[in-house]
Amino acid sequence: MTFLELVQRLHSESMRSTAAPTSVSGATDRNARLFNRIADAWRNLQNERLWRWMRVTTDVALVAGQQTYSDSDLSLTRFGSWRTEDDTYCPVIYRSGQVNSMWPLAYDHLDEFRRHWIYLTMGQSQPIVWTIDEQDRFLVGPAPDQAYMLRAEYWMEPTELTADTDEPDMPAKFHMVLVWRALIDEAKADAKPELLALAEENYALVHGQLLRDQGRTRYVS
Repeated sequence: MTFLELVQRLHSESMRSTAAPTSVSGATDRNARLFNRIADAWRNLQNERLWRWMRVTTDVALVAGQQTYSDSDLSLTRFGSWRTEDDTYCPVIYRSGQVNSMWPLAYDHLDEFRRHWIYLTMGQSQPIVWTIDEQDRFLVGPAPDQAYMLRAEYWMEPTELTADTDEPDMPAKFHMVLVWRALIDEAKADAKPELLALAEENYALVHGQLLRDQGRTRYVS
């Protein structure tokens, strides 16, 4: 559903007798509050945890002699933060055109990385270690001696709903979680306990389904 459709559904579920909003532009104060409720619900949901739909895999060429890479250096779209190493994931590099000959990069804490790969004079070679600095830049050590390809994952930054046609980029089957979450706040503001109970029940149901399908666990499917 689009931003407008979500707000129109929220208007319906809130059992208002007034006309449903037709656009975020020029909305009455009462309807503007509904748009704000949905926008806040979407923003808060994205920040709730590391969701699967916000994970991106990138394949990008490193630059010979360059150890530190910002998201713009790697031309990443909607970069939020790098995925950190766990039991099932680590970044890999390979030579261009040799995707079947990848090797993993070992993670090192930033201070140790700097001690071994930045402060000491090291020649350019095949990178074997990676880390992330305070500005969320991707570092490899030693500096690459050629344009190796990097395959790594990152989490996208949250989006905002502002225009009528904006649509949450989560799976569409879970869009109602935003309506029910917004309705919880609206029912509290309107002091409607019966509506609050309905909203909380439906929100718990859909949010639980969303967690099972898209919530990041130790092993990411």
